[in-house]
Amino acid sequence: MKPQIHIGEEIKKHLAAQKRSVAWLAEEVCYEPSSLRKLLKKSHISTELLYSISDVLDQDFFERYTRLLAENRNNRQIIPENQANLAR
Repeated sequence: MKPQIHIGEEIKKHLAAQKRSVAWLAEEVCYEPSSLRKLLKKSHISTELLYSISDVLDQDFFERYTRLLAENRNNRQIIPENQANLAR
């Protein structure tokens, strides 16, 4: 199952909330601003870059994936129970 998270959009929202620019973030994580702008249009980025961005913005962006994994596990556990009830 493909994650329903657009991490680039999540990062841009957080930047806006902090009143920071992509150019500022690019400098902080040693990236060219134009390259970072392109990356933030994608729904995924490398874990190394996501770690650096999380550190600079003091925001755990990995937590979004952890939460989604937990939700998916819970959904898989609920389905067999529902199927068992339907079989009765």
